[in-house]
Amino acid sequence: MSRRKPDSDPNEITRLLMELLRGREYRPIPQRELLHRAQVPGKERPAARGLIRRLISEGKLRKIRGGRLVLVPDQAEVQGILERPRRGFARVRPEDGDEKVFVAPHYLGGARSGDRVALRVVGRGRDGLLYGEVADILEERSGEVLGVFRARGRGGVVQPLDPTMGDEIQISAALRGDAADLHAVRVELVKSPRRRPAREGRVLETLGHLDEPGTDVEVVAHKYELAMEFPADVLSAAAALPDGVGDRESSRRERFDDPAPVTIDGETAEDFDDAIAVEELRQGGFRLFVHIADVSHFVPQDDVLDLEARRRGTSVYFPGRVLPMFPGRLSNDLCSLRPGEQRLVQSVIFDLSANGDVRKVRFADGIIRSAARLTYTQVAEVLEGQRSGQPIPRELRKMLEAADRLRGLLERRRHARGSIDFDLPEPQILLDVEGVMTGIVVEPRNHAHRMIEEFMLLANEAVAEHLESREAPCMYRIHDPPDPTKLAQLASFVAGFGLELRTTGDRFEPGEIQRILERVDGRPESRVISQVALRSMKQARYSPENTGHFGLASPAYSHFTSPIRRYPDLVVHRQLRAIRRRRAAKPQAEAPEALRAVAESSSELERNAEAAERELLVWKKVAFIADKVGETFDGIVTGVTRFGLFVQLVDNLVEGLIRIELLGEEWFDFDEGRFELRGADSRKLFRLGDRLRVRIDRVDRVLLRVDFSPEEAGGAPRPAGRPGRKRRTARRC
Repeated sequence: MSRRKPDSDPNEITRLLMELLRGREYRPIPQRELLHRAQVPGKERPAARGLIRRLISEGKLRKIRGGRLVLVPDQAEVQGILERPRRGFARVRPEDGDEKVFVAPHYLGGARSGDRVALRVVGRGRDGLLYGEVADILEERSGEVLGVFRARGRGGVVQPLDPTMGDEIQISAALRGDAADLHAVRVELVKSPRRRPAREGRVLETLGHLDEPGTDVEVVAHKYELAMEFPADVLSAAAALPDGVGDRESSRRERFDDPAPVTIDGETAEDFDDAIAVEELRQGGFRLFVHIADVSHFVPQDDVLDLEARRRGTSVYFPGRVLPMFPGRLSNDLCSLRPGEQRLVQSVIFDLSANGDVRKVRFADGIIRSAARLTYTQVAEVLEGQRSGQPIPRELRKMLEAADRLRGLLERRRHARGSIDFDLPEPQILLDVEGVMTGIVVEPRNHAHRMIEEFMLLANEAVAEHLESREAPCMYRIHDPPDPTKLAQLASFVAGFGLELRTTGDRFEPGEIQRILERVDGRPESRVISQVALRSMKQARYSPENTGHFGLASPAYSHFTSPIRRYPDLVVHRQLRAIRRRRAAKPQAEAPEALRAVAESSSELERNAEAAERELLVWKKVAFIADKVGETFDGIVTGVTRFGLFVQLVDNLVEGLIRIELLGEEWFDFDEGRFELRGADSRKLFRLGDRLRVRIDRVDRVLLRVDFSPEEAGGAPRPAGRPGRKRRTARRC
């Protein structure tokens, strides 16, 4: 598109120059080329050059190597945590969530990986990335490092588990403590790396040998600062809670024995905080009972148990071990809906039409006695007409069949409004009685999983809508719409599979993603399209302001159904009871400022716990695959980068990297928008969703990395270039 030539008005020339410099496609160019692109006439160029000099003196423009000009953003300083790899550029993700800024080694100003820094952004490079320099170190990272000790004579070295923490740390014989070869350790740096190249440290604690069961949990818990034990005063407060249900409390509550409630959970679950029951009404339709353990009865606001739960924010679930939010006296006893035992609950009772529409909903303080502790596998076998290994009484089978019919109605109703279902497989880690991993299996969600999810979603929505209708404070669970740039990338990606992601003007409905997922259901590319779509979404979070839940297409949503393991659910229980009993709530339940602080800390703690759970799964997967070097497996390409392909194995979801030099004896061009690598000569194409047979070449249990090679490549690295041609840069590989 041609630009109008500027007239002699300095303001017009400035506007055109700034328009070019601010354009997303702009790459740093010299002054002469900039004036040419802006179509500044020769007679006006002296004035234009004067304007550029003025912009530079005012700090709005900056010259970099080669005399190229870059625009200094209006918000020239950003803050964030520095991540520094062992080689190359460091990077900082700004705290406001904007794109990463890259920092050359000579612009670090002494900052180390993990430091919180202030950056001066200097502009975009030729590669389109933002670059900057460290202006100030706002907060130094603790001198403590997690790593693996390797014996060297009487002393040794520690290899940091975090590759951004730099080189090995020297440990003298006097400071190694009881660390032995291949022990995971906590190390304190005793000499600053700013003063000398070699770092020295002191072993503070040994966490166990890499091959010992439980060492991985210790390492991950320390890395993410997860509490492994409860303080003595918290345990004492839990132990002092009364047994059973007193007559006075029992007389105040409604009994829910008919229909008989049941819990449905995984085989290894130990805390059962939700129970359900369903009956079909004579006049048509259904009555659904959702009973949730009444944790708020036992945990007053701001007492020692409440403060500890708020500090933890959530339970953390590792294979074979749970770091609970409450002591076992609560989570596995008084607030666990164990079969045959009387338990206090907060209940939501729905009357629904034959089409699954909610006609009536009410809330109650209740008492239940669970009729059975069922597993997802048991219930799925009943619903699929299979014979269960553990027989279920006939009356319960009839109830479960009615519940599944209601599940189907609710699922269709939710999909019709545009709610998204990411039905991705989850790895199940198999452990023996001593906690040693024996394998990994991939278990898909079955009808029982979906049944419980539908009923819990319905209860969570009902509570949020009720509190909102009363104009009462509420801790909402909100989910913002995706970023338009990520949606454009998703649209480009699915177009490669012959699919169209439709928008209406600048509006985008979540049901459009669900439509795409349903179109590819059962197709080979289904898993990877679901993963890419999920990555395009923003993270859900807690907030006292209701802005809706995009992914669920819900105008009002909360978390109410898991107060044993999520602190926001406990807050919502208190808010709901305060409304129901028509009495004033305490400040946390009524002041938006207090709610906002709890919402922000709960969101942060949730993200931290999820990251820890993901990392421990990686530990387990890498340990499982470590003795399988040389074996071949079927995999799916789940990531395409400038440097190679990430491949996930089909049978166990282990993920590894095929380096680009192993793909063939030619150059490969990277198409970021279409997630593709294409051979420059053969036009051989690698893209997300491709199926490959891969060989395991190398497993690094310290850095948690797995290297693959294509089976046809024989596992041997191949040269990435041809004689007589220059090696392209990483961006063009």
